[in-house]
Amino acid sequence: MEKIHHNGQLINSDNFSISLENRGLRYGDSFFETIKCHLGKPLYWEDHYFRIASSFLITKMTPPTDFSIEKFKAFIEELLQKNSLDVKSARVKITFFRTSSGYYLPDENHASYVIESEPLDLSLYQLNPKGLNITFYKENFISKGPLSNIKSTNRLINVISSIHAHENGYDDVLLINNNNNIVEASKGNIFIVDHSNNIITPPIEDGCINGVLRSVLLREKKDQVLEKSIAFSDIMNAKEIFITNVIIGVCWVSKLGNKIYAKDMSVELLSLLNKKFFSSSENQREL
Repeated sequence: MEKIHHNGQLINSDNFSISLENRGLRYGDSFFETIKCHLGKPLYWEDHYFRIASSFLITKMTPPTDFSIEKFKAFIEELLQKNSLDVKSARVKITFFRTSSGYYLPDENHASYVIESEPLDLSLYQLNPKGLNITFYKENFISKGPLSNIKSTNRLINVISSIHAHENGYDDVLLINNNNNIVEASKGNIFIVDHSNNIITPPIEDGCINGVLRSVLLREKKDQVLEKSIAFSDIMNAKEIFITNVIIGVCWVSKLGNKIYAKDMSVELLSLLNKKFFSSSENQREL
């Protein structure tokens, strides 16, 4: 029986349920964190932890009493071991939701959480052999502001834009803010490479998710990555486009409209991530 972690306790997933009064269900009064784990360890854990802490501040939720960087890491590792996912790669999702009653105004702000896990087919990041064919999504817009930077459970624009992509034969779409700047893709943060080999990604002030892998790349390639608003013309003049999230790593885009894009930087970054974050864990496992 698959286990989950609920408020500090391991329980069978079949024994977990939520009330109709749950504020996450009723109002989207919740947020989540998706974490890639390898050989029983969460990758980029410090980045994830501090993004969770920031989300508590933005949503005005009171963190659980056991919310600490060491304790939650231990919860994840325990769950992976119990579900026999400590010898492979896995996806962990932590959902936090305000627990009180009330309508729009909650009676109090304490948060509960549930941690889930599932296996991943691939361990190392791999280049998608066929580049993505993408387009622009213009039916709805992302708002600028802190609420757009967190992974709230209100991902309706991601859902609808993904349906739009599927119905029209595209692999993904680019989402736009109210200033007509490119913000992100439906599946992750967007980066472009210009003809001077600069890597450009939108600033979080434009409304993009404050992605963990985005933060990692900003840190690892700090002399090459620029945070700058991306206009339509920047996309069409770029020599490369790629999308990032912690599960897929780097996913290259081959086509937007009639424009064909390269994949050189995508290959380079995948190699960097695999060497830095997977080789050490493989060596530790062998020891």
